Amino acid sequence: MDTEKKPTEPAVDESKKDIGEIVGDLVVSGATVLAHSAAEAVVKRVRRAAAKTAPVKAVAKIVKKAKKPGAASKATKSKKNASKKSVAKRVGKNVRKKTAKAATKKSKNAKKSNR
Repeated sequence: MDTEKKPTEPAVDESKKDIGEIVGDLVVSGATVLAHSAAEAVVKRVRRAAAKTAPVKAVAKIVKKAKKPGAASKATKSKKNASKKSVAKRVGKNVRKKTAKAATKKSKNAKKSNR
């Protein structure tokens, strides 16, 4: 078995490249890198500007509140409380009406018996 490394000869096409082509390739690759970094900078700047607008801040605030464990939204809490209050009000109104009716019946009956 032969374990010695043999030097590889470069391809004939690569060695005969014109220096103008090599410089041209370097310029193109440099311009590409520059354009890419400039585009990233613009995108970063636009994201920062957009993050400062009011709707985005409001959404971020809601998301932050939603991430808190055990924190129910105020809207659902108020709806639950409102439904409990309305049930209590209805029961209270019904009781008041019944007692008022009973009182008027008693007073009518008392008037009739006095005659």
